[in-house]
Amino acid sequence: MKIFKHAVVALDLSDASELIVNCVSSFHKLGTEKITLVNVIPVPHGQDVSAIDTSKEQEQLEHYKKQLEESGFEVDVHIRTGIHYYPPTEILAAAEDLNADFVVISNRGSSKVIDLKSGGTATELMQLSKFPVYLINIGIEKGKEDPNKRILTLTHPCEDALDHVLYATDFSDNAYRAYKILRDMEGNGSVGKISIVHVQGDYSIALKDPVSRDGLTDKNREQLEKIRNKFSDRVREDVDLIITYGTPFKEIVEKAEEVGATMIMMGSQGEGFEPSEYLGGVSGKVTRLSKFPVLLISAEREEISA
Repeated sequence: MKIFKHAVVALDLSDASELIVNCVSSFHKLGTEKITLVNVIPVPHGQDVSAIDTSKEQEQLEHYKKQLEESGFEVDVHIRTGIHYYPPTEILAAAEDLNADFVVISNRGSSKVIDLKSGGTATELMQLSKFPVYLINIGIEKGKEDPNKRILTLTHPCEDALDHVLYATDFSDNAYRAYKILRDMEGNGSVGKISIVHVQGDYSIALKDPVSRDGLTDKNREQLEKIRNKFSDRVREDVDLIITYGTPFKEIVEKAEEVGATMIMMGSQGEGFEPSEYLGGVSGKVTRLSKFPVLLISAEREEISA
């Protein structure tokens, strides 16, 4: 089963859009066959929506469409225009209307200085999404010829994103959903190496004495071994099991860097999740700190089967 067959790719036609399209062109490895490019144009109250000229946006989207078609994808373009349209909800509505499998966004958009740390479309979309969300991380570098100039750049190559996936689990139901999808991806040969990390947080009472700590570690290692043993013979023996202590989001990102991961995959909500707490939760902070692509699996996408 191809879980990521149809991608809705959110573009605001800013400087980041070219990088997003270049990244998505490598999504054959993910099993993607169809891409719908979505652009949302909010119209101020009092203006006539029918009078809005979208020809410039259409032309740019057609350019990206041709580029992706040359890479072998089926591509559609979709412009949503309306009074006070809110991009996060409109992008997700488009994904629902178009029967997409997942949504692709970047951490930077119309402003080079606005990113996930400041909120915006990406953060709101991840909070609201019932779809898996693939986050492309884009950074800012100084211009080589002009140090005062800022240039957007991919913080990690997209074409090797599936070479080494770090799967983060807190053993919650949502983490298990992410695991089932990872297992399907590994089973069809999409994924290279896998590492699994579990963070035993700073506030666990069991960590206050060595005996309880060791018992907790042994219990968690048994759970990680059960997860590893369900992978295929192709990767099972090479799966790294990592149990660590500390602040979960920091540990997840640091371990990804230490083991040479190329993507972080996790549930978008974990143990004790409340929707209003998303922005301060582990997955939200991982997306803000990570230089790697992050694949978040929502807890509510019941159509996804094991």
